Amino acid sequence: NNIIDGVTKIVNKYGKIIVLEDDLVTSPYFLKFMNEALEFYKDEEKVMHITGYSYPIKQNGLEDTFFIKPASCWSWATWDRAWKYYKKDVDYYFSVFDKKMIYDFNLNNAYKYFDQIIQNKQGKINTWAIFWYASVYLQSGLSLHPKESYVQNIGFDDEGTHCKATTVYDVELIKEPKINFTTNLIESKDGRKAHEDFFNSLKVSFVTRVINKLKKIIK
Repeated sequence: NNIIDGVTKIVNKYGKIIVLEDDLVTSPYFLKFMNEALEFYKDEEKVMHITGYSYPIKQNGLEDTFFIKPASCWSWATWDRAWKYYKKDVDYYFSVFDKKMIYDFNLNNAYKYFDQIIQNKQGKINTWAIFWYASVYLQSGLSLHPKESYVQNIGFDDEGTHCKATTVYDVELIKEPKINFTTNLIESKDGRKAHEDFFNSLKVSFVTRVINKLKKIIK
Protein backbone atom coordinates (compact mmCIF):
# COMPACT_ATOMS: atom_id res chain seq x y z
CA ASN A 1 0.00 0.00 0.00
CA ASN A 2 2.88 2.38 0.74
CA ILE A 3 4.35 1.86 -2.73
CA ILE A 4 1.01 2.35 -4.47
CA ASP A 5 0.25 5.47 -2.45
CA GLY A 6 3.76 6.88 -2.85
CA VAL A 7 3.92 6.36 -6.61
CA THR A 8 0.45 7.87 -7.03
CA LYS A 9 1.35 10.99 -5.06
CA ILE A 10 4.63 11.54 -6.92
CA VAL A 11 3.26 11.08 -10.44
CA ASN A 12 0.29 13.31 -9.64
CA LYS A 13 2.68 16.04 -8.51
CA TYR A 14 5.56 15.66 -10.99
CA GLY A 15 4.09 13.68 -13.88
CA LYS A 16 6.71 10.92 -13.67
CA ILE A 17 8.68 8.83 -11.20
CA ILE A 18 11.74 6.63 -10.82
CA VAL A 19 11.36 3.90 -8.21
CA LEU A 20 14.10 2.04 -6.35
CA GLU A 21 13.91 -0.35 -3.43
CA ASP A 22 16.57 -0.65 -0.75
CA ASP A 23 18.09 -3.93 -1.98
CA LEU A 24 19.27 -2.58 -5.35
CA VAL A 25 22.76 -1.44 -6.39
CA THR A 26 22.92 0.84 -9.40
CA SER A 27 25.42 1.56 -12.13
CA PRO A 28 26.81 5.13 -12.18
CA TYR A 29 24.84 5.55 -15.41
CA PHE A 30 21.49 4.38 -14.01
CA LEU A 31 19.87 7.79 -13.52
CA LYS A 32 21.12 9.02 -16.88
CA PHE A 33 19.50 6.03 -18.56
CA MET A 34 16.20 6.34 -16.70
CA ASN A 35 15.83 10.11 -17.07
CA GLU A 36 16.69 10.06 -20.77
CA ALA A 37 14.26 7.20 -21.37
CA LEU A 38 11.51 9.11 -19.55
CA GLU A 39 12.13 12.06 -21.82
CA PHE A 40 12.54 10.03 -25.03
CA TYR A 41 9.26 8.13 -24.67
CA LYS A 42 7.19 10.68 -22.77
CA ASP A 43 4.68 11.12 -25.59
CA GLU A 44 4.54 7.47 -26.65
CA GLU A 45 1.29 6.20 -25.11
CA LYS A 46 2.17 2.58 -25.87
CA VAL A 47 5.34 2.81 -23.75
CA MET A 48 4.15 2.54 -20.16
CA HIS A 49 7.14 1.26 -18.18
CA ILE A 50 10.93 1.50 -18.09
CA THR A 51 13.22 -0.80 -16.16
CA GLY A 52 16.92 -0.49 -15.44
CA TYR A 53 17.38 -4.17 -14.59
CA SER A 54 18.09 -6.87 -17.14
CA TYR A 55 18.00 -10.56 -16.26
CA PRO A 56 21.17 -12.51 -17.18
CA ILE A 57 19.71 -13.38 -20.55
CA LYS A 58 21.52 -14.34 -23.75
CA GLN A 59 22.13 -11.09 -25.62
CA ASN A 60 22.54 -12.45 -29.14
CA GLY A 61 20.55 -10.37 -31.63
CA LEU A 62 19.27 -7.91 -29.05
CA GLU A 63 19.31 -4.15 -29.51
CA ASP A 64 20.78 -2.02 -26.70
CA THR A 65 17.18 -1.47 -25.61
CA PHE A 66 14.05 -3.39 -26.54
CA PHE A 67 10.41 -3.79 -25.56
CA ILE A 68 8.65 -6.76 -24.01
CA LYS A 69 5.30 -6.98 -22.21
CA PRO A 70 6.38 -7.90 -18.62
CA ALA A 71 7.11 -4.96 -16.33
CA SER A 72 10.03 -5.63 -14.00
CA CYS A 73 9.85 -3.90 -10.61
CA TRP A 74 13.58 -4.10 -9.85
CA SER A 75 14.13 -0.41 -10.59
CA TRP A 76 11.55 1.18 -12.80
CA ALA A 77 9.99 4.38 -14.02
CA THR A 78 6.69 5.52 -15.44
CA TRP A 79 4.50 8.52 -16.15
CA ASP A 80 1.16 9.70 -14.78
CA ARG A 81 -0.41 8.97 -18.20
CA ALA A 82 0.41 5.25 -17.67
CA TRP A 83 0.03 4.91 -13.90
CA LYS A 84 -3.57 6.12 -14.08
CA TYR A 85 -4.43 2.63 -15.36
CA TYR A 86 -3.03 0.89 -12.27
CA LYS A 87 -5.65 -1.36 -10.73
CA LYS A 88 -5.21 -3.74 -7.81
CA ASP A 89 -8.39 -5.77 -8.02
CA VAL A 90 -7.99 -9.55 -7.98
CA ASP A 91 -11.57 -10.30 -8.98
CA TYR A 92 -11.31 -7.93 -11.94
CA TYR A 93 -8.31 -9.79 -13.38
CA PHE A 94 -9.97 -13.15 -12.83
CA SER A 95 -12.91 -11.88 -14.85
CA VAL A 96 -10.98 -10.48 -17.83
CA PHE A 97 -8.10 -12.93 -18.30
CA ASP A 98 -8.89 -16.07 -20.29
CA LYS A 99 -6.60 -19.09 -20.78
CA LYS A 100 -5.04 -17.72 -23.97
CA MET A 101 -4.27 -14.39 -22.32
CA ILE A 102 -2.79 -16.07 -19.24
CA TYR A 103 -0.53 -18.20 -21.47
CA ASP A 104 0.76 -15.06 -23.19
CA PHE A 105 0.96 -13.15 -19.89
CA ASN A 106 3.11 -16.00 -18.57
CA LEU A 107 5.50 -15.77 -21.53
CA ASN A 108 4.15 -19.02 -22.97
CA ASN A 109 4.27 -20.47 -19.45
CA ALA A 110 8.01 -19.87 -19.10
CA TYR A 111 7.24 -17.97 -15.89
CA LYS A 112 3.94 -18.30 -14.00
CA TYR A 113 3.27 -14.59 -13.49
CA PHE A 114 -0.49 -15.12 -13.15
CA ASP A 115 0.09 -17.46 -10.19
CA GLN A 116 0.98 -14.34 -8.20
CA ILE A 117 -2.52 -12.97 -8.81
CA ILE A 118 -3.95 -16.31 -7.71
CA GLN A 119 -1.84 -16.26 -4.53
CA ASN A 120 -3.03 -12.72 -3.79
CA LYS A 121 -6.59 -14.00 -4.20
CA GLN A 122 -5.86 -16.85 -1.77
CA GLY A 123 -4.30 -14.48 0.76
CA LYS A 124 -0.93 -16.26 0.59
CA ILE A 125 0.86 -13.07 -0.48
CA ASN A 126 0.02 -9.38 -0.59
CA THR A 127 1.91 -7.71 -3.44
CA TRP A 128 1.51 -4.77 -5.79
CA ALA A 129 3.87 -5.30 -8.76
CA ILE A 130 2.01 -8.12 -10.51
CA PHE A 131 -1.03 -5.85 -10.73
CA TRP A 132 1.07 -3.19 -12.42
CA TYR A 133 2.20 -5.69 -15.05
CA ALA A 134 -1.42 -6.80 -15.47
CA SER A 135 -2.55 -3.17 -15.82
CA VAL A 136 0.09 -2.52 -18.50
CA TYR A 137 -0.77 -5.78 -20.26
CA LEU A 138 -4.48 -5.01 -20.52
CA GLN A 139 -3.66 -1.64 -22.11
CA SER A 140 -1.46 -3.41 -24.69
CA GLY A 141 1.44 -1.48 -23.14
CA LEU A 142 5.15 -2.11 -23.52
CA SER A 143 8.04 -2.11 -21.07
CA LEU A 144 11.47 -0.86 -22.10
CA HIS A 145 14.36 -3.10 -21.06
CA PRO A 146 18.11 -2.57 -21.51
CA LYS A 147 20.24 -5.36 -22.97
CA GLU A 148 22.85 -4.81 -20.24
CA SER A 149 21.74 -4.17 -16.70
CA TYR A 150 22.02 -0.83 -14.92
CA VAL A 151 20.97 -2.50 -11.65
CA GLN A 152 22.00 -5.42 -9.48
CA ASN A 153 19.50 -6.92 -7.04
CA ILE A 154 21.25 -7.97 -3.81
CA GLY A 155 18.02 -8.89 -2.03
CA PHE A 156 18.30 -12.64 -2.64
CA ASP A 157 20.21 -13.28 0.59
CA ASP A 158 17.39 -15.17 2.35
CA GLU A 159 16.26 -12.03 4.17
CA GLY A 160 13.73 -10.80 1.57
CA THR A 161 9.98 -10.85 2.14
CA HIS A 162 9.02 -13.01 -0.84
CA CYS A 163 12.29 -14.60 -1.99
CA LYS A 164 14.87 -17.20 -1.05
CA ALA A 165 18.65 -17.12 -1.29
CA THR A 166 19.91 -17.55 -4.87
CA THR A 167 22.49 -16.20 -7.31
CA VAL A 168 20.61 -16.93 -10.54
CA TYR A 169 19.60 -13.29 -10.96
CA ASP A 170 23.11 -11.86 -10.50
CA VAL A 171 24.33 -9.67 -13.35
CA GLU A 172 27.30 -7.58 -14.37
CA LEU A 173 26.52 -3.86 -14.29
CA ILE A 174 26.96 -1.97 -17.55
CA LYS A 175 30.42 -0.41 -17.73
CA GLU A 176 29.86 2.44 -20.19
CA PRO A 177 27.12 5.04 -20.70
CA LYS A 178 25.95 3.87 -24.13
CA ILE A 179 22.27 4.62 -24.56
CA ASN A 180 20.58 3.83 -27.85
CA PHE A 181 16.82 3.90 -27.50
CA THR A 182 14.85 1.72 -29.86
CA THR A 183 12.15 3.32 -31.97
CA ASN A 184 10.61 -0.04 -32.83
CA LEU A 185 7.47 0.19 -30.70
CA ILE A 186 6.51 -3.49 -30.74
CA GLU A 187 7.40 -6.41 -28.53
CA SER A 188 10.85 -7.70 -29.46
CA LYS A 189 10.68 -11.34 -30.56
CA ASP A 190 14.35 -11.79 -29.63
CA GLY A 191 13.85 -10.07 -26.27
CA ARG A 192 10.83 -12.18 -25.43
CA LYS A 193 12.55 -15.41 -26.54
CA ALA A 194 15.63 -14.56 -24.44
CA HIS A 195 13.45 -14.14 -21.34
CA GLU A 196 11.48 -17.31 -22.06
CA ASP A 197 14.73 -19.27 -22.44
CA PHE A 198 16.12 -17.82 -19.20
CA PHE A 199 13.04 -18.61 -17.12
CA ASN A 200 12.74 -22.09 -18.64
CA SER A 201 16.38 -22.74 -17.73
CA LEU A 202 15.53 -22.17 -14.05
CA LYS A 203 12.87 -24.88 -13.92
CA VAL A 204 13.77 -27.94 -11.91
CA SER A 205 13.27 -31.18 -13.81
CA PHE A 206 10.60 -33.67 -12.71
CA VAL A 207 13.26 -36.22 -11.72
CA THR A 208 15.10 -33.66 -9.59
CA ARG A 209 11.85 -32.68 -7.84
CA VAL A 210 11.11 -36.34 -7.04
CA ILE A 211 14.63 -36.88 -5.67
CA ASN A 212 14.41 -33.75 -3.51
CA LYS A 213 11.00 -34.82 -2.17
CA LEU A 214 12.33 -38.31 -1.32
CA LYS A 215 15.28 -36.75 0.49
CA LYS A 216 12.91 -34.71 2.64
CA ILE A 217 10.79 -37.78 3.41
CA ILE A 218 13.90 -39.79 4.38
CA LYS A 219 15.10 -36.98 6.66
